[in-house]
Amino acid sequence: MGKDFQLRLLPWVPEACIIPDDEIQLLADGQHPDPKHVLGVQVIGSNVILRCWISGAEAVSVTNAEEVFLPELSDAREDPPEQVALLPVERCPGDCPWLFERAFEYVGTEDKSELQKWNYEVCIRYPGCSSCSITYPHSLGALLPESFLTGFAAGLTETPLASMFGAHHMELRSHKKGLWGTRFAVWAPNAHSVSLVGDFNYWDGRAHPMSCREKFGVWEIFLPSWDLRGQKYAYQVVSEALEPVVKADPCALEFVDPSDGGHDAKVPECDDYSRAAWNGTYPWTDDAFIAKRQAQFGSATWCKEPLSIYEVHLGSWTMTASANYRDIAEPLAKHVQELGFTAVEFLPLSQYPCEESWGYQCAAGLFAVDRRLGTPDDFRYLVDTLHSYGIAVFMDFVGAHFAKDEWGLVNYSGTPQYEYEGTMGQIPGWGTCRFNYAKPEVQAYLLGAAHHWIEHFHIDGLRVDAVAAMIYRNFGREEDGDKIMAGKGKLNEDGIALLRRLCAEVRSRHPGVILSAEESTNFKWVTDRPAENGTERHQAEIRDLGFHLKWNMGFAYDALSYFGADPEERPQLDTFGWKRLAWYLAYAFNERWVLPFSHDNMQPKSLLDQMAPNKRVGVEGQFAQLRLLFLYMVGMPGRPLMFMGSEIGEGFSLAQPVDWELAAVDPDKQQLRSWVAKLMKLYRQLKCLHRQEDRADGFHWLDKDSSGRCVYAWKRLAKDEPEAIIVVNASMTHVSPYYINSGDTSGAWKCVAATALGDCVTTPRSARVVMGRAKFATELPPMAAQIWVPCECETPGSFASMSSRLEIALEGSLGTARLQRLPSRKSNKSRKATKSTAMVAVFLEQNGYLHVNGAKWSWGRRRYPLHTAVRQNLPATVRALLQLGASRTAVSGGLTAEEAAQRYERRWGGYAEVLSVFKELDVMAQECSRSTNSPSESDEQLEDSTACASEDSTSEPDRQQEGHRFSGLRIAQQYPAPQQLEAVDEAALLNFEVLHQEAQPGDELRLVGNCPELGNWVVSEGVIMETDADTFPFWHTSMRIPLDVRNLEFKMVAVSAAGEETWEPLRFNRSVSIIPGVVQRVSIEFGEV
Repeated sequence: MGKDFQLRLLPWVPEACIIPDDEIQLLADGQHPDPKHVLGVQVIGSNVILRCWISGAEAVSVTNAEEVFLPELSDAREDPPEQVALLPVERCPGDCPWLFERAFEYVGTEDKSELQKWNYEVCIRYPGCSSCSITYPHSLGALLPESFLTGFAAGLTETPLASMFGAHHMELRSHKKGLWGTRFAVWAPNAHSVSLVGDFNYWDGRAHPMSCREKFGVWEIFLPSWDLRGQKYAYQVVSEALEPVVKADPCALEFVDPSDGGHDAKVPECDDYSRAAWNGTYPWTDDAFIAKRQAQFGSATWCKEPLSIYEVHLGSWTMTASANYRDIAEPLAKHVQELGFTAVEFLPLSQYPCEESWGYQCAAGLFAVDRRLGTPDDFRYLVDTLHSYGIAVFMDFVGAHFAKDEWGLVNYSGTPQYEYEGTMGQIPGWGTCRFNYAKPEVQAYLLGAAHHWIEHFHIDGLRVDAVAAMIYRNFGREEDGDKIMAGKGKLNEDGIALLRRLCAEVRSRHPGVILSAEESTNFKWVTDRPAENGTERHQAEIRDLGFHLKWNMGFAYDALSYFGADPEERPQLDTFGWKRLAWYLAYAFNERWVLPFSHDNMQPKSLLDQMAPNKRVGVEGQFAQLRLLFLYMVGMPGRPLMFMGSEIGEGFSLAQPVDWELAAVDPDKQQLRSWVAKLMKLYRQLKCLHRQEDRADGFHWLDKDSSGRCVYAWKRLAKDEPEAIIVVNASMTHVSPYYINSGDTSGAWKCVAATALGDCVTTPRSARVVMGRAKFATELPPMAAQIWVPCECETPGSFASMSSRLEIALEGSLGTARLQRLPSRKSNKSRKATKSTAMVAVFLEQNGYLHVNGAKWSWGRRRYPLHTAVRQNLPATVRALLQLGASRTAVSGGLTAEEAAQRYERRWGGYAEVLSVFKELDVMAQECSRSTNSPSESDEQLEDSTACASEDSTSEPDRQQEGHRFSGLRIAQQYPAPQQLEAVDEAALLNFEVLHQEAQPGDELRLVGNCPELGNWVVSEGVIMETDADTFPFWHTSMRIPLDVRNLEFKMVAVSAAGEETWEPLRFNRSVSIIPGVVQRVSIEFGEV
């Protein structure tokens, strides 16, 4: 440089070069709009002024390391000075005598541009300190590349925004190799001036005025040799009205902990954009997980992958108040893995000021990790740990609005900068500002923040919050609420364009990253769901926003309103004319859905507390309903999401973390937790539950509460995969038997998950279709829910994994019972029922009594050999018969447990085992004595002789309160009998038989019910059952049922001989589904159970 120009020291400052007083005052006030105009090297004609503004300096000089300075006199023979002292400007205010200057004569070529590249060093001496040398900040010229700023002004994001803006400890190699320091840059186009303030300059807005790149509205400064990592900083922004406000850095990478009472940014210590040069990058270990994520979710078939989400508010999940991201990592990963979720979703992680906002009202820290729980590297450790357990990490991204804190983004330059002007920039009700999506710079800011989280924290998915506020210009205005909810608000094309761009860029640059939208209205279309037959979008030219998934808040609202209602009121609940629980399927395949029971549903009550209370069953009933609700969620098409604590029935409180210790000792909570884990495991393993979640051909209704008893059943299907049947009974009524239309006339089915009031069954059960009609029977206790799959469907932990199993099957017009042994799970042969040496057929006669006779089962006049395989598994055989529905008397021939065991012992051995079986049966009968037998199904369902329910068994019956002891109700299809029907308008013949051994001679039994033949519930007009001295205590009656009666409901009324006492032997009403053209028998037996 010395060869191109030199400077000769002048003894005074030429008059033309004297700095005006108003310029000095602007510096002294911290309001200079262009400090580079007066500071650094200023060329005025042939003279050069070198001027420095250095706060607190006692003396300043410029070193001559590059041999630029010449002797003061041109003919002098002395050597050039080693350094030149700058003289203080006397006209500075007394409290800031910080301006130093010196004049030189320029000696060199006419081209003075080389002066702008002169990075001179100044030697500064502070009072009471030794001198130090630094490169003067205002000697460095422009800091940020012109190409980046041009792209930023156009809204481009190819260069990471946070790598340029914000604070970075770095080497400024573009200006001088080895020049280290801290660079600051901020966008404030409407500001009069901007100054850097912080711990390092005592927050004095006069100390470090920033230079403006006027064309782009960007302010910048580099502090050479200053290692400011960990120190707090901010910007003093002076508006055009000359009002100074201290503002946080919108692109800050770290903030102080708000709990310490501050909201200031910090020069980052964990800066991925520059620390590689001085400390290396973070040692990620998740390369394999990222590659797998890209392979699974980056392809066109991503929607076939199972995705279940566990939503977490990290501040409330922690075990202790002092826990940080690293402390949480391992326990959280293990917990989520045990529950079986495939992903966690964190509530907003960006720095936010107000704890009560849960992170949804960020004021400025969109690029910074919430410092309450640790550093950015601590959070990276958390993500890395979750990835090591195979768990994806999603986070809420709030790009719609921001808080109005004065130190934040609001009116950043003194006027609206990040937000719209006027009312458009406000969101009523939330008290927040709406981002101005029309500005390219705001677009680059929001998109840059999204890319920042994905690239530097390995986030696997973004859930964009408050999408409706971005889509509708009038969102939040009470008078337009109904229009907006119906998807008819005033569209904001700026917001729509930004959302489409966000989705397009993330899909392109980060394949495998999932984008979901929290969009609360009926806007069409949010996701990239392809148009297909059966969807509203079919043949419609509509461009979607491009999200992978959309949150379905309506699903959660409908489900919670249903289960929050009294069970007696549920049959009347509907949505737009649909049954409340069925309404979702009216639009289920128009988008790709997440079914969320999220933080939004946890205020003010937990999900458990929102379940309808019942004084009779107490909290037990609420737990049962919550288990049913979770199965309903998993069984419906869509990706399940649950908020933390829901798995143990806990609520959400910012004041204290989830009470995991209490949950560990509460059996109800543990049972609920195990149930959730079971459901999530089945969701992953049963491909029909996730392969076709977005296709109408992946779902088929079996029963939409057709009988008005809150019973729903449906199928989930997937191409080339076993199907599943889900059944729920959302009532307090015991429904047995309930027939399920399986669609398969010969297959066997197994129940892999079942829950009911007071129980969460984990032992699988099995059944087979009946009578060639592609149906099988199950029992639905109150608040029951079940998942059934074909027996050939392998599910670890279920009985299909056992090497062999005796099963029961019903088929044939006369009710054939078949015992079969399933082949080994290793066998590739068909598992359908076949005749083999391991099978025995037992024909059931109408009397229903089983007698043991030698080595044969005796049924009436026929005797069939009992195969060795059955003999060797006699206890299992007996259990199978009981599961089939045979009564206790039918199995044992009316013997006591001991007598039956002795008889079996004499024939085949196994006294202890058989005795145990019958005693178990007796216990079961007592436990089931409170259940009812209320068959409830669609018009096509059948009633079968296997149905059996029990009433209370007491030593001394109380006729008025408890009714008589009840042994069994059997509803049997007998045979097609058109010859017994005399008129075409009579659909069926119903025979009633009652055996009541405790009745007194002269007692009268009446049947009343919901049809004219049974008096339309009028007791005096009911049917009097027949009996006489020869048949007492046996009553019977027959009646023809008209064609229009499909579901007959009835009860019994007993009247004493003297007519003084009336009571109902059956505690509850019963019902029979009438089958046209069939004679049906209803047999009821009272007495000793």
